[in-house]
Amino acid sequence: MRVIGITGPSGSGKSAVSEILLKKGAVNIDADKIAHDIILNGTEAYYKLVDYFGSKIVGDDGEILRRKLGNIVFADGGEKLKFLNDTTHKYIFDEMERQIKEAEKNGASIVIIDAPLLIEGKFITLAKEIWAVHADKNVQVKRIMQRDGITQKEAENRLSRQKPWSTYAGFATKIIDNSTDLNNLEKEVERALES
Repeated sequence: MRVIGITGPSGSGKSAVSEILLKKGAVNIDADKIAHDIILNGTEAYYKLVDYFGSKIVGDDGEILRRKLGNIVFADGGEKLKFLNDTTHKYIFDEMERQIKEAEKNGASIVIIDAPLLIEGKFITLAKEIWAVHADKNVQVKRIMQRDGITQKEAENRLSRQKPWSTYAGFATKIIDNSTDLNNLEKEVERALES
């Protein structure tokens, strides 16, 4: 079974690559969905976060207010972010590993790991292949503007705060060029699957 971690900067087209693979029968492991589920009321991570951050992060329904938690964490940026990552990444990793084993047991031939922090977390160790998706900077900016409804300046600012392309390329077992159109991207994905 092929376990493919897909990474790349914002606007490179990681989702488009995933969509092509899903049409080919791949199983998607979505780290964002797992991250949401592992902090639901009643989980170990939930109690650890509420104990550390206090009841101010809990809404009237008893669930963690993710946006409020995010605001607290990113305003601090240091110790609080580290605590959040240290607390949640372990549970996310364990659930991703469980889903990979389940996919293999069910006969999947391709599993995609869709994790924004694939490189930063130890999630990368779950993948047998790392596909880094690349697009020209101008293409990335246009895609981010269209996707998020923001200005060119705002899109450029987002990109400037991300890791340089060389970091993604350094981890890659395959580079997928997504600077043109969907037809070309499909050919790139086919080539990567065949090699």
